[in-house]
Amino acid sequence: MALLPLVFALAVAQAAPEDGQAAPPPPAETPAETPAETPAAAPATALPRLPVLREAPAPPYPPDALAAGKEALVQVELAISEEGRVLDARVVEPVGDGFDEAALLAVQAYRFDPALDAEGTPTSAVVIYGLAFRADALPPPSIEGRVFEAGRRDPLKDIELRAVGPDGAQGLALSGEDGAFTFFGLSPGAWTLTATGPTLRPLTQALTVTAEKVVQIELYLVRDSREQSLASDEVLVIEAERPSAEVSERRLTAEEVRYLPGTSGDVVRVVQNLPGVARSPLGTGNLIIRGTAPEDSATYVDGSPIPLVFHFAGLTAVINSDVIEEVAYVPGNPSVRYGRVLGGLVDLRTTRTLPERSRGYASVDLYQSTLFIEQKVGDRSAISLSGRRSYIDAVLSPILSGGDVQVQAPRYYDAQLRVLHRAESGAFWDGLFFLSDDRFRFLGLSEEEESVLASFSDRFQRGRLRRLGSVGGGPWTSETTLGFGPELRDFSFGGGNSAAFEKRLALSLRQELTLPLAPERPLGARFGVDLLAGQESFFFDEARFSDSEEGEALYAKPAVYGELTARVGPLTLIPGARADALVYDSGYSALALDPRLTSRLVVGPTTTLKAATGRYSSQPTLRQVAPASDGNPDLTFPWALQTSVGVEQQLGGRLRGEVLGFYNRLYDLVVGREDRLRFFSGPPPVGPFDTDPYANDGVGLIYGVEGQLRYTGPTAVGLLAMTFSHSERQDRPDDPVELFAYDQPVVINALWSQQLPKNWRLGGRLRLSSGNPYTPVVNRVYDQQTRSFQPIYGERSSERPPPFFSFDIRIDKTYTFKKWKLDTYLDLQNATLSQNIEVVSWTYDYGDLDPITSNPPLPVFGLRGEW
Repeated sequence: MALLPLVFALAVAQAAPEDGQAAPPPPAETPAETPAETPAAAPATALPRLPVLREAPAPPYPPDALAAGKEALVQVELAISEEGRVLDARVVEPVGDGFDEAALLAVQAYRFDPALDAEGTPTSAVVIYGLAFRADALPPPSIEGRVFEAGRRDPLKDIELRAVGPDGAQGLALSGEDGAFTFFGLSPGAWTLTATGPTLRPLTQALTVTAEKVVQIELYLVRDSREQSLASDEVLVIEAERPSAEVSERRLTAEEVRYLPGTSGDVVRVVQNLPGVARSPLGTGNLIIRGTAPEDSATYVDGSPIPLVFHFAGLTAVINSDVIEEVAYVPGNPSVRYGRVLGGLVDLRTTRTLPERSRGYASVDLYQSTLFIEQKVGDRSAISLSGRRSYIDAVLSPILSGGDVQVQAPRYYDAQLRVLHRAESGAFWDGLFFLSDDRFRFLGLSEEEESVLASFSDRFQRGRLRRLGSVGGGPWTSETTLGFGPELRDFSFGGGNSAAFEKRLALSLRQELTLPLAPERPLGARFGVDLLAGQESFFFDEARFSDSEEGEALYAKPAVYGELTARVGPLTLIPGARADALVYDSGYSALALDPRLTSRLVVGPTTTLKAATGRYSSQPTLRQVAPASDGNPDLTFPWALQTSVGVEQQLGGRLRGEVLGFYNRLYDLVVGREDRLRFFSGPPPVGPFDTDPYANDGVGLIYGVEGQLRYTGPTAVGLLAMTFSHSERQDRPDDPVELFAYDQPVVINALWSQQLPKNWRLGGRLRLSSGNPYTPVVNRVYDQQTRSFQPIYGERSSERPPPFFSFDIRIDKTYTFKKWKLDTYLDLQNATLSQNIEVVSWTYDYGDLDPITSNPPLPVFGLRGEW
């Protein structure tokens, strides 16, 4: 026998016990060298004939133990049936190093002639066998190989391998840490090898064993994603993963949302479906959070601001999802770490650990192509590179164009280069360079040639270096982040020089020290410095709008912040404050101090109450304060008083609910100069316009309720997000209070993704939302001088288009090959053929509405090859 299973001693033979019987001592004939013993609680009756071993494949030698030169003796207690089959087996005294598992695997295949009772009738019995593992007794190897997970090439440990050969002979093996396995002493001939493992599809391979050479083989087992989910008991509810100073923070992981419909696999796009986010017209991707304008919210990468988060139409984020560990979405009451915003924020948090393996993928869909490569460099470093280029202009340009004007839909691209290093001291270094470029043109067509009527571009580059580590090996942690790069937004008529641009050369620096809470430490703290500085310039020169404007200045936006976290029983309090300043070298300066308070109360194992209140300040732009552009150097910081109160409730093991009410007051809003040419965050506004000088005269009120139900089951993910809100503004003290341009009283999103057998997945998304308010045209007059119709407006913001409704469907299928896998999907948006009004507009004579409606149903087919 290959491994000396040395069924060297039948230490105890036990008949099927009867209640109340006691176990006799071991038989006297038990060999002295056998460390056998009778389980104390095992009643038994002496048998005249013990089970006789008829078939015993050699146990597999654990590869890692063999490589280390380890040997062992494993005692296994076997329960044997009247038919001679092993019903149950357990290790009497575990020895570790994989020997116990190997012994149990072997004895399950043992076959016996059953024990006989005094009448000679077959009966069940319990025996103890000793299996000796001795490296020097191993015969020569017959088959050597490794086992990998198909599609990923990750080595698989503890895979059970069974070989069946001539005349039913059997051989057993187990894979080690690196997936390696070996069969010893197999006879020459045809063998059938079967590999099995939890949540993996069994694999059978035919091969021929010869005496002349060792058979070398690699096996690739396919992971059944549905079975893996059913076997896993993880609940991907990220809100409770670690303490947060934001009562409304909602975190999303890439794996959690990759297959949700309407996202095209982009984790950031899911934010558009969460509570508090209104639908942006034409799907522009602008974040309209809790009744504020897109420019009132902010986007960050690891706490460093970036100018935009989505490419054109919100089709995809400007950063590849595969470098993002989670997306933190905070619709209101952010912690002191964040400032200079009146609305909400999104923080794209990149991974903070080295990858386990090298990997990559290439993807192609209707809009774009993407390539991502991540390579480990030794044990402490890694480098990744990704790039994306769209060809959406070829798809959408024919749809958007008409008449003598051709719309050349945007083309965009982005790229990221990232270097990670874990120092011997434990410090984590993270270098990231990324860029984004979007361009859009309108072309005029004639018989002779085409000409550029207008063009727009939005692009930026950013380099970021981050260091994470402890302070002197103690409980305090330090995070240092340095960022630098240019930004440019440009618009021109006629293909000539710019009619308008905004430029910025930005430097960001953040130093933060954190003392986290711990079981032995009920007091935590966070202190930081947040500096933005650089050079900013603008230029607007288009006579049909206003006189030429331009300005340039150096700026500095320093901020300091701090907060304490105190846990007193079930109550957690987080008081803090943030001070922000703005300085332009033209002589403008202003300062704001924002105190904030957050509290959480755990009232039961499944219920948490939370509340927050605080002051939040934003800052005027250079154009608004520069005298050269009719700015007002006396402007102060607009600010908001935000209050949120809510409850989180775990509803069973996999369903989590949240209800959050919010009430925000806005003060000192900058209003005026609405007739000036400017870059819009959404569709161009319609009149009437406030043409008075800039002033801090605006006030606002926003209130509402957000609700969320999230289900994370073993094979399904579901989300129901509801927002009911009201947003109003008063621009000047004598003006009436009116609805805000982005007010959407009702926004409901429901998403579901269901995993199906054989690596299929089906999902759907339903969206329902109110239309944005608009000012109707009640009459028109003809201007003889300009030879055009001029509108006469009715009550401001008094009408809305019909509600928006859409249903999207997504189907996924994964094909797994030996060394890579292919994900395919079909994402059908607006499957209901809804003709939703996106932007309200009128005919040339203002006689009728001529709105811009939703795109027709557009099936997006995508492929993603991953290795």
